[in-house]
Amino acid sequence: MHATLLSFQVAVVTMLASTVLGTLAAYGVLRGRLRRRTLVVSLIDLAHHRSPIVIGVAIYGLLAQWDLIGRFLGLVIGHSIGSIAYVMVIVSATLAGFDRSLERAAMSLGAGPLLTFRRVTFPLIRAGVLSGAVFAFIHSFDEVIITMFISGVHVQTLPLKMWEDIRNQIDPTIAAVSSMLIVLPVVWLIVLEMAHGLNRAAAPASTTDQA
Repeated sequence: MHATLLSFQVAVVTMLASTVLGTLAAYGVLRGRLRRRTLVVSLIDLAHHRSPIVIGVAIYGLLAQWDLIGRFLGLVIGHSIGSIAYVMVIVSATLAGFDRSLERAAMSLGAGPLLTFRRVTFPLIRAGVLSGAVFAFIHSFDEVIITMFISGVHVQTLPLKMWEDIRNQIDPTIAAVSSMLIVLPVVWLIVLEMAHGLNRAAAPASTTDQA
């Protein structure tokens, strides 16, 4: 139970941090004036194409200098590296199909950049942001390889605890927890589908208001 609670806490904080940073990164790449946009995207997406062992060793060296090995903040930083990439890719795909004339119309009526994002852009990309948040949570909750490097001796998340128990003993608790880990993504996918349904239901109302 302690390992489950710790994994849940780390996953929630990682999800919040990754969603904010990944959304801002996607918005900055697609809306900003970056000269080396491809390089920035490649660096952020590098976590998907490198071995988790290589990333774990690199993160360990960095967190060891900051004395964050075995600490809650260190786990959040390590998990966020991969989670931010998930959020950025999903939100970027959502923003790519976004009608920018709606933003320009809002600004022409006196709305500033922040108000335009809050009242126009975010409601229309909310489903993509929520999808990215779900994937960030699942990625953090299920992460085991990177956690091995940065968890220290006394800190154990649920996947790491399961890994060690499988190696050292035969316990039916592992089967029960595995079933829970299978159900968890299904529940998140149901939440996503409900969010998409609410978004589609709100679209006709928005169109009527604009008319």
